[in-house]
Amino acid sequence: MVCMTRRTEARQRREGEILAAAAAIIAERGFHQSRLEDVGSAVGISGPALYRYFSGKEDLLAQILIDISIRLVDGGRAVLAQSKAEGWGPERTLKELLAHHVKFAVTEPDRIRVQEREGGNLASQERAKVRSLQRLYLEMWVDSLRALHPELTADQAQVKVQLVAGLINSSRHVVKWAGPEQTSDNTFTMALAALGIE
Repeated sequence: MVCMTRRTEARQRREGEILAAAAAIIAERGFHQSRLEDVGSAVGISGPALYRYFSGKEDLLAQILIDISIRLVDGGRAVLAQSKAEGWGPERTLKELLAHHVKFAVTEPDRIRVQEREGGNLASQERAKVRSLQRLYLEMWVDSLRALHPELTADQAQVKVQLVAGLINSSRHVVKWAGPEQTSDNTFTMALAALGIE
């Protein structure tokens, strides 16, 4: 049982390394110009050996985008659970949701770039799964924003959070030269201002 657990953990670590390398390569070159051989080389294994982990390049892309979406949703749920446990108001909750997304976007710019550009290359089933997770994630923002500003309709709140999410995701354009601290601080401040939060 211990050996199986260690084997599973080792496989999960390896898969994480492969996803990170693939995200960096796809972010730089685009999906169609990226090769499995290059991903394998980046993590020290042959291209064909990648088939032990993923069925092909399309599966690799799907797992990158599904992984991003699940991690964002899980982080959002953790914020909401802490908010409920500690009795935060809607403003604090929304600030924490924004901070969670800013941290992800600034520390994982390659994955954000892949998410923004390559979703159209997913098969329909995987695309539907990613979109469903993205909707679920942004609904957390919408609910918190409407709790803070009950005069907003669901559509109005949806537009605002979609635009703010795009603003945060655009941090990938500057983080490599501006640095993570300056990018995080400015992105968070701008996101708050866009939602009318001081």
